[in-house]
Amino acid sequence: MDPKYKQMLDDVFDAFTMLTEGAIVSLMHVVGGFTRYSASAVDLLGLPGEYIPNGAMDWNDYLHPEDRKRYMDVMMPLMEGKAQTYDLTYRVRTTTGEYTNFRAVGAVLRDADGNPSLIGGALINEGLTESIDPVTVLPNLNGYLQELAKRIQSDKQTISLKVGISRFSQITQLHGYTYGNRLLQEISWLIREITKERATVYRLNGASFALLSDSLSREEIAAIYDMIRYRLQKGVEVNGIRNVLMANGGLISTYNTDASAPSVYSCLNYAYEESKHHKHGDLVDFNGSINYEGSASLELINTIRDSILDDCKGFYIEYTPVIDAKTEHLNGAEAIISWENEHYGKVNAEDFLPVLEKDFVFEELGDFILKQSLEDGMKFLEQYPGFLLCINVYRIQVETDYFFDNLMHFLNETGFPPHLLSLKFSSDCRSIEPEHMKKLIEELHDQQILVILDGFGSGTDSITVLKNTPLDAVCLDSHFIEGIEQPGRDRDILEYLTRMASTCVEHINIKGVATKELRDILKTLPITTMQGSYYSEPLAAAELIEQKLAK
Repeated sequence: MDPKYKQMLDDVFDAFTMLTEGAIVSLMHVVGGFTRYSASAVDLLGLPGEYIPNGAMDWNDYLHPEDRKRYMDVMMPLMEGKAQTYDLTYRVRTTTGEYTNFRAVGAVLRDADGNPSLIGGALINEGLTESIDPVTVLPNLNGYLQELAKRIQSDKQTISLKVGISRFSQITQLHGYTYGNRLLQEISWLIREITKERATVYRLNGASFALLSDSLSREEIAAIYDMIRYRLQKGVEVNGIRNVLMANGGLISTYNTDASAPSVYSCLNYAYEESKHHKHGDLVDFNGSINYEGSASLELINTIRDSILDDCKGFYIEYTPVIDAKTEHLNGAEAIISWENEHYGKVNAEDFLPVLEKDFVFEELGDFILKQSLEDGMKFLEQYPGFLLCINVYRIQVETDYFFDNLMHFLNETGFPPHLLSLKFSSDCRSIEPEHMKKLIEELHDQQILVILDGFGSGTDSITVLKNTPLDAVCLDSHFIEGIEQPGRDRDILEYLTRMASTCVEHINIKGVATKELRDILKTLPITTMQGSYYSEPLAAAELIEQKLAK
């Protein structure tokens, strides 16, 4: 074995091994006349050794007989210079005598004359792909959560960074799914190159990646993120097309915590979403970002998350009266979820919902909110005939195929009249696939259930959603009434928004009415219902009934 060729092969092999963590690497040096395999392949498949002379072993002997022709049909064009890459799945016999599915992905490197010099890539054991992403051959979300759980238990200070790409779906729509996968592979190589083994890199869902390190400081992780962001903005080239990419990033630090890995991941996602939607891609550190200092924010979310899994222990619902803007009589009430325990006291929804509303456990809390609110609603109807109940719903609920069936089940179980129910869709629901949203709203309208969009006026797509979605009402973001006491720009903007919305929907609601002066100004606009401390603070169900507010 020529030492020159061996050194060249080993250098490339080491690079492949670093970039395909968890997979078997196979690399043939065509000129040097030998192939190197990962040591794990020797043990798993019973190969003669790591370095095997070309021709000394027939790979076909290890393949399932039915897969041999397909293997040769893919590999021969590589040798003949007619193909550059390969990606196929076949069955390989292990030392147990059984066949296991492997996915083989790789490429050929050619010399100056165009002849094959190196051929190889990664063999991914599909029996283990619960922890490996098949596109980038990086550890996946499951692998990240497993490793994060280990590091939490070890009591080491660990930093997680999530990096994602904005509008990646537009690239795949324009150039195709295969092109998108090639771009993801290039991005993964770029991130690994910048990270330089200082952190473990993971491919999460979609066009997002995670870095996990227990040796780097926040400042060092932030510097890595800045470099990744800079390199992506310079452009990543695939098939001669340069893609200028915009990155978003969130990080979280854990140390000496009892928090679970899923709780940490929920908090990391929150920081990432803040970067994406509110910070123009600037890095957001979760720790201390929800009005609780340092690790207390993570501990709070972990405790609340555990409470959801414990039959929503500690959660309760209060009701904000909704007042008719013309008559100032009670129109109905909006259900507001809160949580309380001995250690934290009462925690308002705004301190935990933004983090947990994207977590799968929220579906259980969502069902709790629906059922409890409808049960209370039946009591309200005894005191206030015609009482309209408003319940907030969130994207993770609405996106599921069974949300409507769940809702109808709770309506039938409680007996609450559907025509007196309104569902307020969170502003995040605007990004749900339009056809799914349209179908759901049609089903709700068939039951005479009203649909309200929350947060109207915030974001750049409010008008588009208003135009294309069959809504019954909108709720304006409360910041629009700030500064309207004096004539001027703020009042003009509010007037414009309300008059525009009134041409598309029947009802307009606004929160935050705290003074008589605000109320008097709002009554001059086409607003149909109002809420706020001027009328009432949120009340428990029994308090709302006992106070006997004006009907």
